[in-house]
Amino acid sequence: MSIMRRKIILASILAIVVTPKGLAQSSKQEPTIGELQRQLDEMRSQMAKMQNRIADLEAAKGNAATTPGTDPVLPHSQTPPGQLLRSQPGETNSPEEPTSFHYKGLTLTPGGFLEGTMLVRTRNENADIANNYSAIPLNRSSNAKLSEFRGTARNSEFSLLVQGTAGSTELKGYVETDFLGAAPTANYVESNSWTPRLRQLWVQLDRPSGWTITAGQTWSLLTTNQQGIATLAELRPGGEDGQYVVGFTWTRQRAFRVTKNFNDKVWTAFAVESPETTYSAAFVPANIMGLNTSLNAATGVNLLPFLANYSNGFSTSLAPDLLAKVAFEPGWGHFEIKALGRFFRDRIASTASTNGHTNITGGYGVGFGALMPFVNKKLDVTLEGLLGQGIGRYGSSGLPDATLSPTTGELRPLRQARVMGGLVYHRSSRLDLYGYGGDEYTGRYAFVSPAATAAGYGSPLVSYASCTNEVALNTCSGANRNIYEATVGYWYRLYRGESGRIEQGNQVVYIHRNLWSGIDRTPQGGDIVVYTSLRFYLP
Repeated sequence: MSIMRRKIILASILAIVVTPKGLAQSSKQEPTIGELQRQLDEMRSQMAKMQNRIADLEAAKGNAATTPGTDPVLPHSQTPPGQLLRSQPGETNSPEEPTSFHYKGLTLTPGGFLEGTMLVRTRNENADIANNYSAIPLNRSSNAKLSEFRGTARNSEFSLLVQGTAGSTELKGYVETDFLGAAPTANYVESNSWTPRLRQLWVQLDRPSGWTITAGQTWSLLTTNQQGIATLAELRPGGEDGQYVVGFTWTRQRAFRVTKNFNDKVWTAFAVESPETTYSAAFVPANIMGLNTSLNAATGVNLLPFLANYSNGFSTSLAPDLLAKVAFEPGWGHFEIKALGRFFRDRIASTASTNGHTNITGGYGVGFGALMPFVNKKLDVTLEGLLGQGIGRYGSSGLPDATLSPTTGELRPLRQARVMGGLVYHRSSRLDLYGYGGDEYTGRYAFVSPAATAAGYGSPLVSYASCTNEVALNTCSGANRNIYEATVGYWYRLYRGESGRIEQGNQVVYIHRNLWSGIDRTPQGGDIVVYTSLRFYLP
């Protein structure tokens, strides 16, 4: 409100106040000097009160204009994942976009995208949109001589973010789903009747003191973040492969996480996450229990035998995985240090002639992550890695956590390491170019079985002598030594507006698989995959 408008309002008020008093005085004797002075002081007091009242009304009006309650726009850290990955620096949602709606004090924000993808593999993996890195066809096998063409819409995602408050505590809930799960009878024969897959479902309490508690299914704490240690701010590769990139550290599993924010510069977090044990062994002792393929796990599983891993159940783990992370943002870039502790357990069952016993071992991992912006934030450089024993399930390649002692049945964690680097160049508001490369390695842990044959993982006694022709190579197998990948691609925004946005992308992937050496010539495998996708993101 301008100064002139203030004067007009004050003058009008004074005219209303003074006029009755002047009329009353005219019918009486002329006022004394003392009486005039008293009236003048009274008018000055009224003017001061009115000025304060006008100032209060202007302040209230200004606050109402800036309150986000009527048309909220999510901050960058809360943008649903599909929008977060490729958002440009300084980019915000248009106020006209119907990003959220309200229901009984809650703010609900739907998200996700519809996607249609076609892909070509030079070697048949019998896979959908996600590459099966640890089972790339070996050279000269039948699948190495057959290409694979596939179209899919199963990578489409839907999400809903729910936000509210309870006093000074911010409440959040989030659910995210896609269609990459498989029902027991699902197949490609006719209807492609796949069931929705639960990706994330969690609730969160965020206190003004900087403490945050998250419970539910979410990305693992080991997954590198873009900012702080925030949910919905994970630093994921931006390609089209449903299995991301070799060397990427991640899981999505049930967890309980506590995070502390120290002045938006340092964050610490601790989490307990749901465990699962994967293993690979050239020799499996009799009567072993507690593994995901043991009789105690497979009993009652009603899956059809043409499905991969149709008889697999859950390992009977001893305790949750324990994770910790510290993140730093000193003013340039984002940096992390993280750690993992694991517990493995199995059992040799007792029989009429033998006594049973339970085995317990442990694993660990230490890692790092970094996001470094260059060229005025147009070029993002990412680097991450994890080193330890028994960390296989946290990598994209699906390498095993452990192998088995041929005599005691004890789970022996495998020495493992992985690394991934990436470049994302924001060429313009429409075009992003990216490239990633990664490698995952698993060490040899060899034994000799009671029958003097190969045991453990990567044993040099494994024979490849029969892997000499196409038929034999179809069943030839060995322990993976390392798997590496190089990939490049782009995303181009065809449209962005109040109706959402449409993006088109292409990606080329090269993957290579090496096995541990054994007797005779060691086979290896490789594959080239080309993706093309069209995505429609919800507004």
